[in-house]
Amino acid sequence: MTSAKAPPSFGCLTNAWAVLAVPILAFVLLLPVVTLSEPAGVQDAEDHPRPIYSSDPNDPWNSIFYCLFSRRIEYVVSDEYPEGAPFANLFPDSDRRVSTRTFNRYEVGDRAIDPLYPNFFNDTGALVVLRDPTYSLFAKALQRALDSDVPRSAMARAVMQSDLWSAYDSLCGEYRRPEDYEVEQHRRVLENLIGRLMRKIALTRGEIRSLPANYSAASETLPVPDIFDPNSGWIEVVWLPHRMHDQAAGYRRVTRVFLKPTRPPHNVQKFLNSQRNREDDPVADLDGLALVMQLLLIDSDGNPEVTNLTTDVQARLFARVGPGAIEHANILACEISRRRLLSDPASGGLVPEADDSPVFLPMAGNDYTFASRQTMKDGPPVQVHLRTRCALCHGEDLRQVMTFSFKMPPHFRVPPVKRLDPQGHEAADFVISEAKKRRDFNSLRPYFTAAVRRSDP
Repeated sequence: MTSAKAPPSFGCLTNAWAVLAVPILAFVLLLPVVTLSEPAGVQDAEDHPRPIYSSDPNDPWNSIFYCLFSRRIEYVVSDEYPEGAPFANLFPDSDRRVSTRTFNRYEVGDRAIDPLYPNFFNDTGALVVLRDPTYSLFAKALQRALDSDVPRSAMARAVMQSDLWSAYDSLCGEYRRPEDYEVEQHRRVLENLIGRLMRKIALTRGEIRSLPANYSAASETLPVPDIFDPNSGWIEVVWLPHRMHDQAAGYRRVTRVFLKPTRPPHNVQKFLNSQRNREDDPVADLDGLALVMQLLLIDSDGNPEVTNLTTDVQARLFARVGPGAIEHANILACEISRRRLLSDPASGGLVPEADDSPVFLPMAGNDYTFASRQTMKDGPPVQVHLRTRCALCHGEDLRQVMTFSFKMPPHFRVPPVKRLDPQGHEAADFVISEAKKRRDFNSLRPYFTAAVRRSDP
């Protein structure tokens, strides 16, 4: 076996921007696979709970985070990483090439991802906590958190509840194993413990609305666009209310889309309607596009509420040659670090990423999960540059605008593009209505309503 320098550790960005109708990737390696480990001394190489919620290594909240997010990942790299050579075709008739050797790294998970990954069309991630030894550790940590009277900040409770909600949905999902009695017993125990803890740490509606806007805090030190200022020239829009990012997150997060016209339009509504299904350059009169994702929480009465907590910032800013052609599309991407947000709230907790930051390819066009294994031969995840992943959806020049790329059937009345108030949360109304329809959300409600009934005089 030949030795090779391992690729760099992963950065924060993991979710691609809005995607539609991207072909499913088939993973077919042509040469034998050899597994390599990262060299000694690589940061985060040790498998143990991290000080996310406190400096106490025995804090049950740190143990909960560890069980949900931390694990060792086997992956391959694209030929953008020469140290991965030799390479072979990713799938037949494709010019994308990946290493024939796999690499191992330890993933802490403190990034804008859902727990219990990978979970796209499978329960691989959920099985991690449904089987021992992790099951026993996780169940014990949840029970210790329920029994604890250690005070937690509103921000910590918000972040933890968001992760527990996602884990509950994953465990409560469609992938069941009736033939495995022990797994299904463990599933019921964990669902109950998670539901009870979510209720215990739930914020009131007033507390949720008082959570700070971490995007504003991050803008003090990061070059993020001032999208929430109504005088900045950025316009928040919605055309069709169904957004794939929202659906992929189980309607636990809200996607907000912003446009920056090259010049202030005389008629804003006419300008916005002109962006629908353009036949010419989709960004001919745009200087930028931005997508921001914000968390929903379940308040102490069992109702979903939107927050001001931003987890993802994904923007494309177009550098022009004079008043005409675009010279280059610049990527601006940031993701949340829970540890940074909780230990230094003034920072906003957002971490920037570069064009060549390492990320995973999605398995399919609507795959927003982390470290998805590829299809066909169940191949390992593929590491590429951030810009490469963005290009899968938005084209090599990054000019495709997925928000306005929906094709309507003949004689369909095309709705107008709606301008939203950037200082409000109008986009959340539809997401909340969809969340309330979900089976997993409704299975959580009894934990909250029962608590309300017990508190009645």
